[in-house]
Amino acid sequence: MTPALAHVVLGPLLRYVGDDAATVWVETDRACTVEVLGCSSPTFCVAGHHYGFVCVSGLESGACVPYEVHLDGERCWPLADSRFPASVIRTRTPGQPVRLAFGSCRVTLPHKPPYTLRKDRDDRGREVDALLALVERLRMQPPHEWPDALLLLGDQIYADQVSPATERLIEGTPRGK
Repeated sequence: MTPALAHVVLGPLLRYVGDDAATVWVETDRACTVEVLGCSSPTFCVAGHHYGFVCVSGLESGACVPYEVHLDGERCWPLADSRFPASVIRTRTPGQPVRLAFGSCRVTLPHKPPYTLRKDRDDRGREVDALLALVERLRMQPPHEWPDALLLLGDQIYADQVSPATERLIEGTPRGK
């Protein structure tokens, strides 16, 4: 019997990018080997969750390199039907200033009802998500215009008042795999 293919549960997340190296993090549904740009690492397990942390080295400084994630040799990222451009690692150029995107509120404009209402008063309340707005802006820009890092503060971290769609996603996510 052929073992089931490993799948991504969460990620990939570009955790660090330097002048010639980067790290990519991913959560998978089982133990496997994670590979990015020819660099690989086995997953490790914490409380029943499997995580891969791949150190990608040998990158060119100041480059924009498209990448894929493979689990046990099978491509799993980007998704075949993705409407987004290719995922890239954009290495730093020594001496260049760092551009930072940050925010402390998940909710973005418009700041008027029904969008400012609590979600229990109107399903559209707090539905306009700042991170989604950033993604939509970035996908229309060339990578050299993107920020170098994203600093998440406030409710992007603790998610005390998530949108109805996010709440449904969280409630439908199996626990303890």
